[in-house]
Amino acid sequence: MDVLAGRTGAGTGEWAGVLAEAACHLHDAVGATAWGGEAAEDAIEDAIEAVETTALALGSAHPDAEAVLAPLHAALGELRRRLGLRTPELLSGTEALPAPRRSVGNPRRSRLGAR
Repeated sequence: MDVLAGRTGAGTGEWAGVLAEAACHLHDAVGATAWGGEAAEDAIEDAIEAVETTALALGSAHPDAEAVLAPLHAALGELRRRLGLRTPELLSGTEALPAPRRSVGNPRRSRLGAR
């Protein structure tokens, strides 16, 4: 039995393709210039948030996906800590990133909509 059969919503494949292409562009840009300059902290935070949001989306791909992705969430939290970036526990209001679970909305969309 295919565990992924019938599990994608409308537009899922298109958005996954856009995400993959954007990730390649980010990788190329970082390789060419590295992280630096005034916007580095915001750029790094946005990149981490993109990975967190993607992991949240992948959490519904399989019944075991959330457990498999838990170390990724922990690693991203540790990366935030080592870089001196805000952690989800320190955010408030609509900026707060939810703990990984299936019923979570899109934290990035919530944050961007609050501007």
